[in-house]
Amino acid sequence: MSYTLNLRYLVGKLEDTPGTMETPTGDDFNVRVKNPEISPIIEWDDDAAKFASGNHGEEEAVAGAQSATINFSIRMGMGDSVILEPNWAKYFNACGIKGATVSTTGISYQPLKEYDNKPITIWVYDILTGSSSPTGLVYKFAGCIGNVNFGCENIGKPWIASFSFTGKCSDIADVANASLLDGADFDTAHPEKFLSNTLTIDTVNQCVTKFQLDAGNEISPLYCQSELTGITYYQITNRKPRFSCDPLMKSVATEDIWGDMISGLTGSQSINTVAVALASDNFALNIPKAQQIQANLANREGLVSWDDNYRCLANGWTGSVASATYEPEVTWELLLGTRA
Repeated sequence: MSYTLNLRYLVGKLEDTPGTMETPTGDDFNVRVKNPEISPIIEWDDDAAKFASGNHGEEEAVAGAQSATINFSIRMGMGDSVILEPNWAKYFNACGIKGATVSTTGISYQPLKEYDNKPITIWVYDILTGSSSPTGLVYKFAGCIGNVNFGCENIGKPWIASFSFTGKCSDIADVANASLLDGADFDTAHPEKFLSNTLTIDTVNQCVTKFQLDAGNEISPLYCQSELTGITYYQITNRKPRFSCDPLMKSVATEDIWGDMISGLTGSQSINTVAVALASDNFALNIPKAQQIQANLANREGLVSWDDNYRCLANGWTGSVASATYEPEVTWELLLGTRA
């Protein structure tokens, strides 16, 4: 008998107290996670430890703080209604992204500093095959904070969110058959597709085959000697969001990307910036204030295109914002549904 990778599953539950592990139940096994991968990390004191013994033999290294990275992806779809958050929203929350209802027509997700410290407990299960009542293993991680990239990789593909979490590795334990979890209440909405999507950059319509928004979270541990793992929890200590896409080349009169790059901040808005707006049937990604950065000449289906990149800047400051819709600190918004 062996543990089969195809049977692996992942559950997550937001923590009431940062760093204090929750106990996920079957109700928390409600997100259609794809390809969960885990990489435990131990901080050794000296990988080349040796004392002056008169020979070449090494001595023992000392195991220190214990953490892990947990990577997975999801296909992004709506919740059970336009004002009910999809189950995958908890992973957005643990990436520093806050959700809030917009009237009765939608839910807005924005990266806000108040969610810098919103960790999640993640348990990953492996199941032993070859039995009608299999047992398993569970890898337990607490105080997890992540980064997310979301977008589409090609025409007609679903919107995909790829997560990378870091947390303290609290335990790896055997699990009896009766304690294996059954999934419950998975989202049923069809994933959003990259068809009939519109994209404008500085009000210019774009034709692209892919896009990506990288939340750009920098994640740091809160070390503490009183913790068994050496880590209390993880938190976001910096954010550098970036947007990328692959538009076709246009005339300079229509869109001067080279000029935008070398002039720093450009565009038609009065405060000299560009705005990005991408909309599908049910989603809308809005970047109220962006800076054109490195764009490289590329080849798309034999046509001249750009590999285009933008810094997602803060909306502004009190009294001077790019968009009155958002608070000054907002760098981007993902809207599910509509803004009435």
